[in-house]
Amino acid sequence: MKRSVFYTFGVLSAAVLALSSCAASTKVIPPDQPSPEGRLAVMGPDRSFNLDAPPTDWIISGGDAHSGGGVVGKSSSLSTVMRDGVPALELKSGSERIIAVRRVNAMLLATPFLSWSWHLSNHGEGIHPMRMIVGFHGGAPADTQLGSQGDGLPPHDRALSLVWGDTALRRGSLSLPPTNKPFEAPIYTVRGGRENTRKWWLEHVDLSDLYAKAWPNDHRARARIAFIGLASAPTPTVVRGRIAGILLTH
Repeated sequence: MKRSVFYTFGVLSAAVLALSSCAASTKVIPPDQPSPEGRLAVMGPDRSFNLDAPPTDWIISGGDAHSGGGVVGKSSSLSTVMRDGVPALELKSGSERIIAVRRVNAMLLATPFLSWSWHLSNHGEGIHPMRMIVGFHGGAPADTQLGSQGDGLPPHDRALSLVWGDTALRRGSLSLPPTNKPFEAPIYTVRGGRENTRKWWLEHVDLSDLYAKAWPNDHRARARIAFIGLASAPTPTVVRGRIAGILLTH
């Protein structure tokens, strides 16, 4: 049973996302696991990465994505770009919500550190529409797990949204959902401020620490990281975000 990650995409709202389901793959490869050294490169992109034929452990959904290659889809909202000499994935917001995640299989306590670089355009008021999303599986007590929401994502019972806030002063804050809205996922503000957009920033977060703060009654030692990726909330005008070098480490 799993908790929907859809609630991570709203700006502190409880609106359920309506994403198109991905077609079943004829041959789905198992999700990647960290190396014996405790490292897993989640998303590059590198020169061999091709969005026209993405790996089968990717799920791309929302916007104009269509199924292609099994559990993935292709969307014109997602592209590979070179920004300030850095190869990156660029996600363009639009009228619909968009996600692009990669299935992984990593023990939370074995590889708790997540790092990445991002370069976001000025988005105006509020939280930037593009954010990182992480799904977890196996740690939630049975009596708190929720049923499937039909989101087409890998099985998960917890989800976390890592966002760019509307002000630099909110950096490092963790917003927990109200007790009467258990479907909502926690939101962690990694960085913020429109004055800090249009620059590359390298980030590091301890997912194990955030998990413990968000769900103190869970069995953290049983929790696995089920997917990592990026998402964009709907916007009336196009807002761009670029991301590179997503890495899990011990």
